[in-house]
Amino acid sequence: MGHNHHHTPEMNNKQSGAAGVQPWEPRTKLVAGIIFVFGVISLHSLWLLGISLVFATIFALWGGLDAGQLLKKLAVLLPFLALMSIPLVLGGGVPPDPERSVLAAQIFMKALTAMTFTIFVFTNQPIEEMLEALEHLKVPAAITTVIYLAYRYGFLFIQEMETTLRALKARLFTPRLHWSALPIYGELAGGLLIKSINRSETVYRAMTARGFRGSVPVGKPRPIENRDLGKAAFPAGFLMVLIIIEQVVL
Repeated sequence: MGHNHHHTPEMNNKQSGAAGVQPWEPRTKLVAGIIFVFGVISLHSLWLLGISLVFATIFALWGGLDAGQLLKKLAVLLPFLALMSIPLVLGGGVPPDPERSVLAAQIFMKALTAMTFTIFVFTNQPIEEMLEALEHLKVPAAITTVIYLAYRYGFLFIQEMETTLRALKARLFTPRLHWSALPIYGELAGGLLIKSINRSETVYRAMTARGFRGSVPVGKPRPIENRDLGKAAFPAGFLMVLIIIEQVVL
């Protein structure tokens, strides 16, 4: 990872969205995110979960996350949450069982809140910085290296798929769910798999020739300042207050 970062257009957009925002030291940001997510998961009260969701949204926007960007990313999650919630609510028959409805609402709120804060943690800072922070927090280098390479070459895989789809459309192929299209989809999947294997072998040989030994060098961690500790303590402290309220008051 080091200091010679290669940024994709998406990463550059993320950083430009944080223009003028004081960067947050990545280690404290990651620790704050982990504490917040686990704190949200431990809550059961729907109104406390609602408060935590409002807090996560406000805190993310205050931290420099663009509102449109946040909504766009959360919109991808909503269909999956809906598909999960509907069978859970209606699985006991009609009318819905109140306990099943409450359980579905709890899972929905927890997932939405946790995802909101997670998006904030990994946005507005290069992914390389966050992976370096993981290594500085003593996460095994093999894990962070695999994540980095998967992230980096995931974009190339997407480009390969888009190129293949354009080639199919140029040959007047219309995507559809029909048995006659299954052989084409099979050939497409097989071709992408073979290309991915060949690319991975080529990349590995190139990296080995340049001295790669299983881990990517990282730089020295940035000093943790008082403002970083304050930022990390704020969401963690807020969740602790909610947990105390639920355990003592409710």
